[in-house]
Amino acid sequence: MRIKFINIIAGALMLAASGCHNHDVTMTCMKCEFANEGEEAVIYGSGFSADDEVFFANDKKAQIVAEKTNDSILTVIVPKDAETGPICYMTTFHKKTYSDFIFRDNRGMVINFDDKRATWGGFDPIDEEGDPIRIVKGDGDSILTLPVTPPDGIDGHYGLLYGFYKKAWTMNKETFLQYCAKDEGKADRSVAGIYEDMDINDLCLKFEIYIPKNCPFKCQPRVEIFFGPYDAENKHGREQSPICAWAPCNDVTNEFSTNDEWHTVILPLNQFNHSYQSDEIRMDPINLKTATNLTFVLIGDPGDTASENYMCVDNFRIVPLKAKQPK
Repeated sequence: MRIKFINIIAGALMLAASGCHNHDVTMTCMKCEFANEGEEAVIYGSGFSADDEVFFANDKKAQIVAEKTNDSILTVIVPKDAETGPICYMTTFHKKTYSDFIFRDNRGMVINFDDKRATWGGFDPIDEEGDPIRIVKGDGDSILTLPVTPPDGIDGHYGLLYGFYKKAWTMNKETFLQYCAKDEGKADRSVAGIYEDMDINDLCLKFEIYIPKNCPFKCQPRVEIFFGPYDAENKHGREQSPICAWAPCNDVTNEFSTNDEWHTVILPLNQFNHSYQSDEIRMDPINLKTATNLTFVLIGDPGDTASENYMCVDNFRIVPLKAKQPK
Protein backbone atom coordinates (compact mmCIF):
# COMPACT_ATOMS: atom_id res chain seq x y z
CA MET A 1 0.00 0.00 0.00
CA ARG A 2 2.85 2.34 0.81
CA ILE A 3 4.56 1.57 -2.51
CA LYS A 4 1.38 2.52 -4.43
CA PHE A 5 1.15 5.77 -2.48
CA ILE A 6 4.76 6.67 -3.29
CA ASN A 7 4.18 5.91 -6.99
CA ILE A 8 1.19 8.25 -7.06
CA ILE A 9 3.20 11.07 -5.48
CA ALA A 10 6.10 10.51 -7.86
CA GLY A 11 3.74 10.59 -10.86
CA ALA A 12 2.16 13.83 -9.70
CA LEU A 13 5.59 15.44 -9.29
CA MET A 14 6.59 14.38 -12.81
CA LEU A 15 3.40 15.91 -14.24
CA ALA A 16 4.00 19.17 -12.40
CA ALA A 17 7.58 19.33 -13.62
CA SER A 18 6.60 18.74 -17.25
CA GLY A 19 3.65 21.15 -17.21
CA CYS A 20 1.30 18.38 -18.42
CA HIS A 21 -2.13 17.88 -16.91
CA ASN A 22 -4.78 15.34 -17.78
CA HIS A 23 -7.41 18.08 -17.84
CA ASP A 24 -10.96 18.22 -19.11
CA VAL A 25 -11.46 20.25 -22.27
CA THR A 26 -14.56 21.87 -23.76
CA MET A 27 -14.93 23.63 -27.12
CA THR A 28 -18.29 25.38 -26.97
CA CYS A 29 -18.26 27.87 -29.84
CA MET A 30 -16.12 29.65 -32.42
CA LYS A 31 -15.79 33.37 -33.12
CA CYS A 32 -16.36 32.63 -36.82
CA GLU A 33 -17.27 29.11 -37.94
CA PHE A 34 -16.38 29.96 -41.54
CA ALA A 35 -12.81 31.18 -41.00
CA ASN A 36 -10.73 30.84 -44.15
CA GLU A 37 -7.58 28.85 -44.74
CA GLY A 38 -4.54 30.55 -43.23
CA GLU A 39 -6.63 32.80 -40.98
CA GLU A 40 -6.67 32.75 -37.21
CA ALA A 41 -9.65 30.85 -35.83
CA VAL A 42 -10.69 31.64 -32.27
CA ILE A 43 -12.39 28.92 -30.21
CA TYR A 44 -13.99 29.48 -26.81
CA GLY A 45 -14.24 26.88 -24.06
CA SER A 46 -12.00 25.65 -21.24
CA GLY A 47 -8.93 23.59 -20.48
CA PHE A 48 -6.79 24.81 -23.39
CA SER A 49 -3.01 24.66 -23.49
CA ALA A 50 -0.53 25.63 -26.19
CA ASP A 51 1.25 22.31 -25.50
CA ASP A 52 -1.65 20.27 -26.90
CA GLU A 53 -2.73 19.56 -30.50
CA VAL A 54 -5.74 20.49 -32.64
CA PHE A 55 -7.01 18.70 -35.74
CA PHE A 56 -9.71 19.69 -38.21
CA ALA A 57 -12.23 17.24 -39.62
CA ASN A 58 -9.99 15.51 -42.15
CA ASP A 59 -7.07 15.06 -39.74
CA LYS A 60 -5.44 18.31 -40.81
CA LYS A 61 -3.32 19.54 -37.94
CA ALA A 62 -3.73 23.20 -37.00
CA GLN A 63 -0.96 25.40 -35.65
CA ILE A 64 -1.77 26.75 -32.18
CA VAL A 65 -0.98 30.45 -31.73
CA ALA A 66 0.59 30.22 -28.27
CA GLU A 67 0.61 33.93 -27.45
CA LYS A 68 -3.15 34.13 -28.13
CA THR A 69 -4.12 30.96 -26.26
CA ASN A 70 -5.06 30.57 -22.61
CA ASP A 71 -7.33 28.32 -20.53
CA SER A 72 -10.55 29.69 -22.07
CA ILE A 73 -9.46 30.97 -25.50
CA LEU A 74 -7.81 28.80 -28.15
CA THR A 75 -6.39 30.44 -31.27
CA VAL A 76 -5.27 28.30 -34.22
CA ILE A 77 -4.37 28.83 -37.88
CA VAL A 78 -6.90 27.16 -40.17
CA PRO A 79 -4.91 24.52 -42.08
CA LYS A 80 -4.94 24.05 -45.83
CA ASP A 81 -7.76 21.83 -47.14
CA ALA A 82 -9.64 21.89 -43.82
CA GLU A 83 -13.08 20.37 -44.36
CA THR A 84 -16.50 20.72 -42.79
CA GLY A 85 -16.85 18.83 -39.52
CA PRO A 86 -16.12 18.86 -35.79
CA ILE A 87 -12.71 19.94 -34.50
CA CYS A 88 -10.65 17.50 -32.43
CA TYR A 89 -8.56 18.62 -29.46
CA MET A 90 -5.88 16.18 -28.24
CA THR A 91 -4.07 16.63 -24.95
CA THR A 92 -0.50 15.53 -24.36
CA PHE A 93 -2.02 12.40 -22.80
CA HIS A 94 -3.78 11.67 -26.13
CA LYS A 95 -7.19 12.33 -24.64
CA LYS A 96 -9.53 13.49 -27.42
CA THR A 97 -12.33 16.03 -27.16
CA TYR A 98 -14.54 17.12 -30.06
CA SER A 99 -16.11 20.54 -30.52
CA ASP A 100 -19.77 21.17 -29.70
CA PHE A 101 -20.03 22.92 -33.08
CA ILE A 102 -19.33 22.02 -36.71
CA PHE A 103 -16.62 23.97 -38.52
CA ARG A 104 -18.13 25.55 -41.67
CA ASP A 105 -21.50 24.17 -40.65
CA ASN A 106 -23.63 23.86 -43.80
CA ARG A 107 -26.46 21.81 -42.33
CA GLY A 108 -29.97 23.25 -42.17
CA MET A 109 -29.09 26.10 -44.53
CA VAL A 110 -31.92 28.54 -45.26
CA ILE A 111 -30.04 31.42 -46.98
CA ASN A 112 -26.41 31.28 -48.09
CA PHE A 113 -26.63 33.77 -51.02
CA ASP A 114 -25.20 31.12 -53.36
CA ASP A 115 -27.54 28.22 -54.18
CA LYS A 116 -30.01 29.28 -51.46
CA ARG A 117 -31.05 32.85 -52.09
CA ALA A 118 -32.99 35.49 -50.22
CA THR A 119 -36.22 36.23 -52.06
CA TRP A 120 -36.40 39.91 -51.15
CA GLY A 121 -34.32 42.72 -49.69
CA GLY A 122 -30.65 43.47 -49.31
CA PHE A 123 -27.97 44.28 -51.89
CA ASP A 124 -25.39 42.29 -53.79
CA PRO A 125 -22.07 43.72 -52.48
CA ILE A 126 -20.19 42.87 -55.70
CA ASP A 127 -20.89 44.54 -59.06
CA GLU A 128 -20.93 42.96 -62.52
CA GLU A 129 -17.17 43.50 -62.91
CA GLY A 130 -16.50 41.66 -59.66
CA ASP A 131 -15.62 44.79 -57.69
CA PRO A 132 -17.13 45.89 -54.35
CA ILE A 133 -20.05 48.26 -54.85
CA ARG A 134 -19.80 51.91 -53.80
CA ILE A 135 -23.42 53.07 -53.87
CA VAL A 136 -26.90 51.70 -53.24
CA LYS A 137 -30.38 53.00 -53.93
CA GLY A 138 -32.24 54.27 -50.89
CA ASP A 139 -35.76 55.59 -50.42
CA GLY A 140 -37.37 56.72 -53.65
CA ASP A 141 -34.73 57.87 -56.11
CA SER A 142 -32.06 58.68 -53.53
CA ILE A 143 -28.55 57.31 -54.01
CA LEU A 144 -26.50 56.43 -50.91
CA THR A 145 -22.70 56.26 -50.90
CA LEU A 146 -21.47 53.41 -48.73
CA PRO A 147 -19.38 54.60 -45.75
CA VAL A 148 -17.24 51.45 -45.88
CA THR A 149 -16.09 49.22 -48.73
CA PRO A 150 -17.83 45.81 -48.52
CA PRO A 151 -15.48 43.19 -47.05
CA ASP A 152 -14.17 39.99 -48.59
CA GLY A 153 -16.65 37.16 -48.20
CA ILE A 154 -16.14 34.19 -45.95
CA ASP A 155 -18.13 31.62 -47.94
CA GLY A 156 -18.96 32.71 -51.47
CA HIS A 157 -21.57 35.43 -51.88
CA TYR A 158 -23.17 37.29 -48.97
CA GLY A 159 -25.85 39.89 -48.40
CA LEU A 160 -25.44 43.59 -47.62
CA LEU A 161 -27.95 45.72 -45.75
CA TYR A 162 -27.36 49.46 -45.81
CA GLY A 163 -29.66 52.41 -45.33
CA PHE A 164 -31.02 55.08 -43.03
CA TYR A 165 -33.89 54.17 -40.76
CA LYS A 166 -36.07 57.26 -40.35
CA LYS A 167 -39.72 56.45 -39.71
CA ALA A 168 -40.52 54.39 -36.59
CA TRP A 169 -41.90 50.87 -36.97
CA THR A 170 -41.67 50.63 -40.74
CA MET A 171 -40.01 47.99 -42.92
CA ASN A 172 -37.58 49.37 -45.50
CA LYS A 173 -36.08 47.41 -48.38
CA GLU A 174 -32.52 48.50 -47.61
CA THR A 175 -32.79 47.15 -44.04
CA PHE A 176 -34.97 44.11 -44.74
CA LEU A 177 -34.00 40.57 -45.73
CA GLN A 178 -36.38 37.69 -46.33
CA TYR A 179 -36.66 34.16 -47.59
CA CYS A 180 -40.22 33.28 -48.57
CA ALA A 181 -41.02 29.65 -49.35
CA LYS A 182 -44.11 30.60 -51.33
CA ASP A 183 -42.05 32.69 -53.74
CA GLU A 184 -39.60 29.83 -54.11
CA GLY A 185 -42.40 27.44 -55.04
CA LYS A 186 -41.51 25.02 -52.26
CA ALA A 187 -45.04 24.58 -50.90
CA ASP A 188 -45.06 24.23 -47.13
CA ARG A 189 -41.56 22.83 -46.54
CA SER A 190 -40.34 23.63 -43.03
CA VAL A 191 -37.56 26.18 -42.75
CA ALA A 192 -35.91 23.77 -40.26
CA GLY A 193 -35.47 21.08 -42.90
CA ILE A 194 -34.34 17.77 -41.40
CA TYR A 195 -34.64 19.21 -37.89
CA GLU A 196 -38.37 20.04 -37.99
CA ASP A 197 -39.16 17.22 -35.53
CA MET A 198 -36.55 18.25 -32.96
CA ASP A 199 -37.36 20.10 -29.74
CA ILE A 200 -36.77 23.83 -30.25
CA ASN A 201 -34.85 23.85 -26.95
CA ASP A 202 -32.17 21.82 -28.74
CA LEU A 203 -31.97 24.02 -31.84
CA CYS A 204 -30.60 27.44 -32.74
CA LEU A 205 -30.39 29.89 -35.59
CA LYS A 206 -26.83 30.66 -36.66
CA PHE A 207 -25.53 33.21 -39.13
CA GLU A 208 -22.35 35.16 -39.85
CA ILE A 209 -22.31 38.93 -39.56
CA TYR A 210 -19.89 41.76 -40.33
CA ILE A 211 -20.46 45.23 -38.90
CA PRO A 212 -17.61 47.71 -39.48
CA LYS A 213 -16.24 49.64 -36.55
CA ASN A 214 -16.58 52.88 -38.55
CA CYS A 215 -20.33 52.36 -38.87
CA PRO A 216 -21.44 50.47 -35.72
CA PHE A 217 -24.97 49.26 -35.10
CA LYS A 218 -26.72 51.53 -32.58
CA CYS A 219 -29.59 49.24 -31.47
CA GLN A 220 -32.13 51.85 -32.54
CA PRO A 221 -33.97 50.40 -34.35
CA ARG A 222 -33.40 46.83 -33.20
CA VAL A 223 -33.08 43.66 -35.27
CA GLU A 224 -36.11 41.39 -35.34
CA ILE A 225 -35.84 37.82 -36.61
CA PHE A 226 -38.80 35.48 -37.04
CA PHE A 227 -40.08 32.47 -38.96
CA GLY A 228 -43.43 33.08 -40.62
CA PRO A 229 -46.00 30.45 -41.65
CA TYR A 230 -46.51 29.51 -45.28
CA ASP A 231 -50.06 30.89 -45.36
CA ALA A 232 -49.22 34.32 -43.88
CA GLU A 233 -51.32 36.96 -45.62
CA ASN A 234 -48.44 39.44 -45.89
CA LYS A 235 -45.81 36.73 -46.57
CA HIS A 236 -43.51 37.63 -43.67
CA GLY A 237 -46.09 36.76 -40.97
CA ARG A 238 -44.80 39.06 -38.24
CA GLU A 239 -48.22 39.24 -36.58
CA GLN A 240 -48.42 35.46 -36.35
CA SER A 241 -44.89 34.51 -35.38
CA PRO A 242 -42.83 34.50 -32.18
CA ILE A 243 -40.08 37.09 -32.59
CA CYS A 244 -36.46 37.23 -31.46
CA ALA A 245 -35.51 40.84 -30.70
CA TRP A 246 -31.73 40.68 -31.14
CA ALA A 247 -29.94 43.38 -29.15
CA PRO A 248 -26.16 42.80 -29.23
CA CYS A 249 -25.17 46.32 -28.17
CA ASN A 250 -22.85 47.14 -25.31
CA ASP A 251 -24.89 48.57 -22.42
CA VAL A 252 -22.35 51.35 -21.90
CA THR A 253 -21.78 52.57 -25.47
CA ASN A 254 -25.15 51.40 -26.84
CA GLU A 255 -23.45 50.28 -30.04
CA PHE A 256 -22.04 47.12 -31.57
CA SER A 257 -19.54 46.23 -34.27
CA THR A 258 -17.54 43.12 -35.14
CA ASN A 259 -14.34 45.19 -35.47
CA ASP A 260 -14.07 44.59 -39.22
CA GLU A 261 -14.25 40.80 -38.78
CA TRP A 262 -16.84 38.16 -39.55
CA HIS A 263 -18.50 36.73 -36.42
CA THR A 264 -20.88 33.81 -35.95
CA VAL A 265 -24.11 34.66 -34.12
CA ILE A 266 -25.94 31.92 -32.18
CA LEU A 267 -29.58 32.45 -31.19
CA PRO A 268 -31.35 29.54 -29.43
CA LEU A 269 -34.82 29.01 -30.90
CA ASN A 270 -36.39 29.23 -27.44
CA GLN A 271 -35.43 32.93 -27.48
CA PHE A 272 -37.99 33.47 -30.23
CA ASN A 273 -40.84 34.31 -27.85
CA HIS A 274 -41.90 37.98 -28.23
CA SER A 275 -45.21 39.18 -29.62
CA TYR A 276 -45.31 41.86 -32.31
CA GLN A 277 -47.58 43.83 -29.97
CA SER A 278 -45.14 44.10 -27.06
CA ASP A 279 -41.91 42.59 -25.76
CA GLU A 280 -43.76 41.95 -22.50
CA ILE A 281 -46.24 39.63 -24.24
CA ARG A 282 -44.94 36.12 -24.68
CA MET A 283 -45.93 34.07 -27.72
CA ASP A 284 -46.24 30.30 -27.94
CA PRO A 285 -43.06 28.50 -29.07
CA ILE A 286 -42.18 28.24 -32.77
CA ASN A 287 -44.10 25.55 -34.62
CA LEU A 288 -41.40 24.21 -36.91
CA LYS A 289 -43.96 22.22 -38.89
CA THR A 290 -45.54 25.40 -40.24
CA ALA A 291 -42.59 27.83 -40.04
CA THR A 292 -41.53 28.18 -43.68
CA ASN A 293 -40.30 31.77 -44.10
CA LEU A 294 -37.37 33.65 -42.55
CA THR A 295 -37.28 37.41 -41.96
CA PHE A 296 -34.34 39.47 -40.71
CA VAL A 297 -35.33 43.11 -40.40
CA LEU A 298 -34.37 46.34 -38.64
CA ILE A 299 -37.49 47.77 -37.09
CA GLY A 300 -38.44 49.95 -34.12
CA ASP A 301 -38.05 53.57 -33.11
CA PRO A 302 -34.80 55.32 -34.16
CA GLY A 303 -35.55 58.28 -31.89
CA ASP A 304 -34.98 61.86 -32.97
CA THR A 305 -32.15 61.08 -35.38
CA ALA A 306 -32.25 58.74 -38.39
CA SER A 307 -30.21 55.59 -37.77
CA GLU A 308 -27.45 54.67 -40.27
CA ASN A 309 -27.17 50.89 -40.56
CA TYR A 310 -24.54 48.75 -42.30
CA MET A 311 -24.58 44.97 -41.98
CA CYS A 312 -23.16 42.14 -44.04
CA VAL A 313 -24.74 38.73 -43.37
CA ASP A 314 -24.31 35.16 -44.58
CA ASN A 315 -25.28 31.54 -43.97
CA PHE A 316 -28.59 31.69 -42.11
CA ARG A 317 -29.08 28.13 -40.87
CA ILE A 318 -31.03 26.16 -38.27
CA VAL A 319 -28.86 23.56 -36.55
CA PRO A 320 -28.64 21.68 -33.23
CA LEU A 321 -27.18 23.71 -30.37
CA LYS A 322 -24.72 20.91 -29.71
CA ALA A 323 -23.28 18.67 -32.39
CA LYS A 324 -23.19 14.90 -31.89
CA GLN A 325 -19.82 13.65 -30.76
CA PRO A 326 -17.99 11.31 -33.18
CA LYS A 327 -17.80 7.71 -31.99
